[in-house]
Amino acid sequence: MIPSDNNYNVCIHYSPSMLKLRSNLYSLDSNIVDWIRQWLSDRQQRVVVNGVYSAQGLVTSGVPQGSVLGPVLFNIFISDIAEGINGKVCLFADDTKICNRVDVPGGISQMTNDLGKLKKWSELWQWSFNVDKCKIMHLGRKNPRAEYRIFDTVLTSTSEERDLGVIISEDLRVSSQCNRAAGNSSRMLGCVGRGISSRKREVLMPLYRALARPHLEYCVQYWRLYLQKDIDILERVQRRATKMVYGLKEKSYQERLNDLNMYSLEKRRDRGDMIATFKYVKGIHKVEEGSIFKRKQNSKTRGHSLRLEGQRFKSNIRKHYFTERVVDTWNSLAVEVVEAKTVIEFKQAWDRHKAILNKR
Repeated sequence: MIPSDNNYNVCIHYSPSMLKLRSNLYSLDSNIVDWIRQWLSDRQQRVVVNGVYSAQGLVTSGVPQGSVLGPVLFNIFISDIAEGINGKVCLFADDTKICNRVDVPGGISQMTNDLGKLKKWSELWQWSFNVDKCKIMHLGRKNPRAEYRIFDTVLTSTSEERDLGVIISEDLRVSSQCNRAAGNSSRMLGCVGRGISSRKREVLMPLYRALARPHLEYCVQYWRLYLQKDIDILERVQRRATKMVYGLKEKSYQERLNDLNMYSLEKRRDRGDMIATFKYVKGIHKVEEGSIFKRKQNSKTRGHSLRLEGQRFKSNIRKHYFTERVVDTWNSLAVEVVEAKTVIEFKQAWDRHKAILNKR
């Protein structure tokens, strides 16, 4: 019951989501909130598939589909989900991830408490989680692999999970992602071979670069290969693509690459690492200072002034992480390469630098 200015009361129903909009968290005008509430009340919607319309149905989600207002409301409704949680929280669309270190005293109880706070948030705002899709991944050899619950349901343990198109495994190896990328790229290359009769390089190579190679290089800075067997799996796809070009089948792989003015995938990954590092160091990628790389403070060392400092690590896998594997290569670059003003200038300077090294 909400009292009015007159001598009677007007009964208006506000869902928890509407109460969140009406709160002082977002500074929304009351007229805007009332308009949103009226627009969502008793609203019907239908969908069309292959030109056939469905019957009208009442919208009960509170988040209108196919409207600009939908993602705006969704972001508002879940923006406070991480409040009070002690662990690191990662949010992307409707995916919520909580990370806690559990091999220290109190680590397991902290994870349990964070899950309990998610439950309280869900009950408060009446936004239920799909518990069947909630999973737990245990990382690290010293992980006690405790049992966790949410809504009195034991969370299922998983050894692999796909996140934003990349397969993450509990042992942090990349073989599964490598096999998946090679399979998708190979199937796409097969479609090109069956659907295109021409074998001219000006026809096949643009199709390979546009349709097949992106599968091999999607987010590769994260899942960079370091085992030779995985490197060969990806390189095999490009070998097959270059053999499809008329007149090059009998040549060696390196001769085919030189003829087509292409790099091997391994060299492209090295080049991509340096381009990404350049963007971080130069501030093109907006990140907090020192969160990715730490600059060397010793000015007496040889080389350029943008040298990076490597971190110490115990795990053999850690040295292949992006932030570790690029340090030595970046520090060895010539001054004219790292002092490029734009990304295009850096690419050109890098290519000249590698060409000089190859001639030595």
